[in-house]
Amino acid sequence: MFKIRSEVQFDMAHYLSGYQGKCSNIHGHRYRLIATFAAKELHQEGQLRGMVDDFTVVKQALKEIEDAFDHKLVIEENEEGRRLQQELSGYTVVLVPYRPTAESMAQDIYRRLTAKGLPVYEVELFETPTNSCIYSEVE
Repeated sequence: MFKIRSEVQFDMAHYLSGYQGKCSNIHGHRYRLIATFAAKELHQEGQLRGMVDDFTVVKQALKEIEDAFDHKLVIEENEEGRRLQQELSGYTVVLVPYRPTAESMAQDIYRRLTAKGLPVYEVELFETPTNSCIYSEVE
């Protein structure tokens, strides 16, 4: 199997609705996203001959992910999240249909990349330099 990897980093704040503890306040992280793409065989013809996929396409897809989250406040789309979004009008708040944990974000990013037709193998999302979540749907 052949695997290629590409990486982006972004700064993002999030709020974990219903969380009790140190991270119950709105807070931010420097996220590091590493996406791995795989193929059992390389493309045999055309533009992608000899490749798993085009790094230019991969980097563009990751740039779109970076732009979606970079310097944004990400909050779960629920009653509390919608209220916070209204209270924080004037700021860029992104509502997502999940609690924005590293685990749920990694799954979301994996599925966004897959929806673009990319051969995603796994997504690793670092929330801190020493803590990450790896998500894959490959068996």
